[in-house]
Amino acid sequence: MSASSPSGFRLIYEVEPPREPDLSKFARQLEIFGGVVDTVLIPDNHLGRPALSSVALAIEARRQGFTPIVALNARDRNHLRFRSDLMTLSAFGIEDVLLLYGDTIDHGRSDLTVRSMLAEDCPPGLRRGVVAPMEKPLAWRRPADYVFTQLGEDGLACAARLKAEGWTKPVYGGTGALQTRALAERVTASIPGYTVCEGYFDAFDADPDAGFRDALRCMDVLIECGADGAHLVVPTGRRRFAELLAEWVVARDPAPARVVESPV
Repeated sequence: MSASSPSGFRLIYEVEPPREPDLSKFARQLEIFGGVVDTVLIPDNHLGRPALSSVALAIEARRQGFTPIVALNARDRNHLRFRSDLMTLSAFGIEDVLLLYGDTIDHGRSDLTVRSMLAEDCPPGLRRGVVAPMEKPLAWRRPADYVFTQLGEDGLACAARLKAEGWTKPVYGGTGALQTRALAERVTASIPGYTVCEGYFDAFDADPDAGFRDALRCMDVLIECGADGAHLVVPTGRRRFAELLAEWVVARDPAPARVVESPV
């Protein structure tokens, strides 16, 4: 069962790809969020560390009834590999890719860029997304079919600005659901441009769910500004956040739940 998101607002859960040849952790995340979201974003060697292929995991997620958005890093590909990945995804009926450069690594970088990937011919029916810059115009990114914004308050402001400027394609706002104060301090310090509202850290002292409730507040902000969905990053405490997210969905759109059929 998957609850319907309010007014078509898309809930996109970013999975943590396994770093060993075992799908059990991936399957567990799908099980936890399967009652709330139907879209999953699958990172590509996140943080510059090897993990199971985003292409392979996307195929498995689709087989289980989810809509995958597949991250493809320029850092790890040449042009031939990139074209091959696009063909593979299209052949398996996957419709969305998010084009990224990738986190910094010490060696082995490709000369491919997000700009050159976006300029490549794409199989019919495959939509390409990019990350919007915080303050600069979209410029060469405008041909993208949708954009993601970065995590934090400045990312929310970016989503609102794009909508106010008349951008008509989907905008998905970055939303961090951070379980503890220590985790929140570490994550926000490690991601450039990740800003938080006043009193954010102190709220953890009074409410153990403060980080999760702030994520729900950010989703309200995104709905109010006309954004099309939220990109949910939940490093820990996933089951508890899924419970709160389900309550949030029901409170804003008490429509009957929609069934996501599992393949036979």
